[in-house]
Amino acid sequence: MIFLTGFMGSGKTTVGLDLAHRMEVPFVDLDTVIAGRSGVSIPEIFRCAREQAFRSLEDDALRDLAAEGDPSCVVATGGGLPVNPMNRKLMKACGCIVFLKASFESLEGRVTGDGSRPLWSSDARRLMQARTPAYEDADLVVDTDGRSPEEISREIMAALPGLPGPVGVPLPDNPYPVHIGRGIFEKILSLLRRHVHPEGLFVLIDENVRKHHGRMVEDALEGCPAHFMTVPSGERSKSMDFLNTVLDAMFSLRVNRQWVCLAVGGGVVGDLAGFAASVYMRGIPVVQAATTLLAQVDSSVGGKTAVNHACGKNLIGTFHQPLMVLSDVDFLATLNETEIRSAMAEVVKYGIIMDAPLFDYLENGRPYDYVRLVGMCAGDKARVVARDEREGDLRRILNFGHTLGHAVEKSSNFTLPHGLAVAMGMAFASRLSHDRGMLSSESLTRIMNLMVRENLLPAERALPPAEEVAEAMQLDKKGTGRGIHFVLTPSIGGVSVQKLSEIEVLEAYQEFADGYSNSL
Repeated sequence: MIFLTGFMGSGKTTVGLDLAHRMEVPFVDLDTVIAGRSGVSIPEIFRCAREQAFRSLEDDALRDLAAEGDPSCVVATGGGLPVNPMNRKLMKACGCIVFLKASFESLEGRVTGDGSRPLWSSDARRLMQARTPAYEDADLVVDTDGRSPEEISREIMAALPGLPGPVGVPLPDNPYPVHIGRGIFEKILSLLRRHVHPEGLFVLIDENVRKHHGRMVEDALEGCPAHFMTVPSGERSKSMDFLNTVLDAMFSLRVNRQWVCLAVGGGVVGDLAGFAASVYMRGIPVVQAATTLLAQVDSSVGGKTAVNHACGKNLIGTFHQPLMVLSDVDFLATLNETEIRSAMAEVVKYGIIMDAPLFDYLENGRPYDYVRLVGMCAGDKARVVARDEREGDLRRILNFGHTLGHAVEKSSNFTLPHGLAVAMGMAFASRLSHDRGMLSSESLTRIMNLMVRENLLPAERALPPAEEVAEAMQLDKKGTGRGIHFVLTPSIGGVSVQKLSEIEVLEAYQEFADGYSNSL
C-alpha cells in the first residue's frame, strides 16, 4: 500500500487518483470510506459528533483497510490521521508513507472557499506546524508547490523501487512489516530506523550463517554498535541452559530497553532470541532476520517464542511480536537440499489449508521464485495471526499436520527435520479428512502426489507406535481432557477444526500407519 499524507489541500486525493491510474491499482480515499460507512458527510460528522468521534472512525477505517484491503492500493489519508503514532506504525507495517509537502501559502490558495474543510480556520497555520513532525515521519517527502498532479505522480513512481513494500502483519496493538527480497539485508539499518534508533544491537547469529555470511552481516550493521553472539546450530541451543547463557551475556554488556535484539538465523535462533528479548528486563524489541526457508515462510512471523523441555518441544515460551521481520532469500543459496525440502512441507501446508493459488503454483513445479513463494506464505500467516494473535481459535489451523508431526519428531529423537515430520502428519490428516467424507479422492490424490514429488514423505521412515502418538496428544497444546482439536481439510484451500476423541484419532492412525509405505 502507498499511503499519501499531508495537510489539507496538499493534493492527496488528486495525486492519489492519478497515481493509482498510472499504476493500474485501486484507489482508496479514507474520508470517502468514513462518509460511506456513517451515511453523512465529513463536515456533518464534525458538526454533530465533534473531532474526537471522527478520529475514532478514521482509526477504525485504517485498521480495516490494513487487514482486508488490496495490498497494492493507493490510499489518500485524512490530514490528521498521521498524528496518531499507532496509525503511522500501521502504515509502515503495511506499506510506505509518502508526504505531500506544500507551503502554507500554497495550501491556503487551494482551499479558500472550500466549505468541506471543517478544521480550516484562522488557526490553520498553527495546526499545520503542529502536525508537520508527524508528516515528516515518512518514507518519501515530495514537494508539491507549483507542480501538477502528473509531475508529482511521476516522481513517486520513479522512487517506488527504493521504497519499502512489505507484507503487513496488522495486529491491533503491535503491527509490523515483513520485508522480503533479494539482497535486502544490506538495508536492514535503514528499515529498522523507520521504527527506532537503537543504542545498540545484541545480535544472536547462527554459527553456519556466520561462517557463510558473517562479513556481509557485519558490513550491513556498520554504523550501529553491535555485539555478536554465535548460536550453535541445532535444537540443543533451544534450552534453558543456553537461554541463561544468552541472558548472562546481555547483562554483562549492560543491554537496556533502548537496545534491539537481532536474530540472524533460522527457527532455533529466532525462537531463542525472541524468548530472551521477551523476558530480559520484562521485554526489549526483537527483529527477526530469517535466513532459512522454514523461518521465512513460517516461524519468523507470529511472535511465538520458546525453548524445549525434556517433556517435549517448545513447551516453555512466550508471545513476543517482533519490531519487524526481514527475509532475504539470498541466504537460501547456502542451504542444503534437506533444509529446503523440510521447509517445503510448511509451504505445502499453506496451500492445502488456505491458499489454493499457492497450491496450484506448486503443482506447476520447479524452479520456484522464492521471493514470490515467501511472500505468499508470509501473507497467509499474517492474515491468520492478525485475527488470532495468541492461538485462541483460528490460529489452530496452522497446526495442520503437527499433532502427528510432533510425535514423529520426538520418536526420532529430533533427528528427523521438523518439516518432514509435519509432512507425515499432513498426509495422515489428509487421509483422515478423506475417510471422514470431507475431502474428495481427487484432492487427496493431488495432495499426496505433490508431497511425494517434493520428496516430503520418506518411505523408509518408520512411524511411531500408537502409544507414542497418544503421549504426544496429551502434551500437545491443542489437546484437552475431553478430546483434541484436530485440524482437517475439506478441500484444497480449505480447513476445518474438529474436536475428536483420542480413540477416533488413534484408530485412524493405526490404519494409516499399517498402510503408510504402500500408499507412497
